[in-house]
Amino acid sequence: MHTHKNRPIPKKAWPWVVLSGLIQILALVDIVKSTVFIRGNKFMWLILVFVMPPFGALAYYALGREAF
Repeated sequence: MHTHKNRPIPKKAWPWVVLSGLIQILALVDIVKSTVFIRGNKFMWLILVFVMPPFGALAYYALGREAF
């Protein structure tokens, strides 16, 4: 039987983990506050951001967000 040991995140990866989390949080806040989207709707973007971190958030900023 294979046992899974908890492995800590390497120190070199922490900046990427923090950056990814920050992008996720900012995208979620922006989606909740927004009322107009270029493609899709609020529900679709929320699901995408939750299911595909951080790629969903990056896709939202590239494709779904209305420009200023």
